Amino acid sequence: MKILKTLLAALVLTASVSLAFAADEFDVRFHNATYDGNKVYVDIQVKTSNLGETFNLSEQNYRFSFNEEAIANPRIVQELQISGTVSNSFYSKHSLRGSKANIISYNVELAGGEGYLLNDDWVGVGRIAFDVVDNTQCFELTWQTTDQFPPTYLGKATETSRTGAKGMTFNNFQDCDIFNITTDTGNVIDDVAGFDVYPNPIVGNEQVSVTFSADQAQDATLIVTDVTGKTVYTQKINLIVGNNVLVLKHRSINTGTYFVQIRTGNEVTEAKKFVKLSR
Repeated sequence: MKILKTLLAALVLTASVSLAFAADEFDVRFHNATYDGNKVYVDIQVKTSNLGETFNLSEQNYRFSFNEEAIANPRIVQELQISGTVSNSFYSKHSLRGSKANIISYNVELAGGEGYLLNDDWVGVGRIAFDVVDNTQCFELTWQTTDQFPPTYLGKATETSRTGAKGMTFNNFQDCDIFNITTDTGNVIDDVAGFDVYPNPIVGNEQVSVTFSADQAQDATLIVTDVTGKTVYTQKINLIVGNNVLVLKHRSINTGTYFVQIRTGNEVTEAKKFVKLSR
């Protein structure tokens, strides 16, 4: 009996040690790459490494290199799910501060709250665009891992401190055929005057307005997509010269995080994030 108890204690200790080493680990990848004939776009995504694992995200620094023979001028065109107001947390505007030459430093800073609860499902961080300078080259993105300095870093927020999670799987990206396939994404218009959604977040079925300033009268389409990029709502609209106030009919949209854009011809605004909450 004493031997059996000793064996059981050893098994429990081994399992506890294994769980301790498996905790707070993350994977990153590039996803949803598209090419519109001039620019190439790609999403940064992240998840926990282990099934059922969760932790709260604080500061994040996604670091990777790109092949400058093919692409140049990286810029953030869309913040995805881990941005702005998320539940009871708030993240500052994403930036590429600290990027040098062909090394990108994508920064997400927690400004308040306990942080986004990361789990084992892939979630979007942000979407980046590059100008294509040579479409005969391959599109390549390579993560800076824990073996390099500085590495990709994810902070985890606890009640008493903020420490770093451990990077496990870094999924690099290479596509030598993408520049032969053109996807009609439209020309993205940055910094559109007066483009906003309010109130934000939305609670229940309260009326929501989308404001937009147009330099000419024209037909347009209001588009709402979810965090996976799926279109969940469209609305035909008629823009007037100057300030436009549009009512977003969102009753059929479930609670969650969404992005609104306005498309005119072959141009589309950058996405504006909003969150819909239950009452």
